[in-house]
Amino acid sequence: MGLKSGNIALCIQKIKMLKKTGDQMDAMELAKQAKKQNIIDMAVGFTAMIRLFQGRSADLVKEKLADLFEGLDRISSDKDFSKMHRDFCQWFVTTIRLAKIEEPPSHGHAAKVLDLALKVYVYYCKMPSPAKAESLMPRLNGAIDTPILRHLFKKLEDIYGKSCSRHLWTVKMIDKETYDLLQKVIRQDIRDTFDDNISPVQYDDIMGRRLNC
Repeated sequence: MGLKSGNIALCIQKIKMLKKTGDQMDAMELAKQAKKQNIIDMAVGFTAMIRLFQGRSADLVKEKLADLFEGLDRISSDKDFSKMHRDFCQWFVTTIRLAKIEEPPSHGHAAKVLDLALKVYVYYCKMPSPAKAESLMPRLNGAIDTPILRHLFKKLEDIYGKSCSRHLWTVKMIDKETYDLLQKVIRQDIRDTFDDNISPVQYDDIMGRRLNC
């Protein structure tokens, strides 16, 4: 039995509506992806470190961060976060090369790039969603630049009675063991100085402005 003209018109209308909805979904997805990529661009630019590395480093880092950010929804424990952080830093030191001397960057370089990118993406921009960002924020590490590094080494002496040679007071000298120790010092300084009322990523913001003024 053939369709009546009224039914045909209704079917055509529904097809047009479905197509319009699909176009809108495609447009929203494009907008979502563009937003994410723009945030990644801002995050990498925010580190102000890319100039230290060879040619295509920025593109490689952005691609890696895009993959990493896709997996943030799966981070549900400190162990998950630590593995994600460690894997990125290992990739960074084996893939990226310093511009002038063509040697691998340090763990400190890798961690600073990632920690600042996560700060912009998660803390500043509330990605991948406000609820997930809220759960991730306490796990974010404090980014360590040279002024904060010097401050932390002084705190290390105060807290642990452990002094460090001045030649270690640069980001390029930070290995994983030193990085992990410095993150512990950050958390201790938060307890001592800020009554444990802020997170490491907020400590980074406060101390960064205070020490760089």
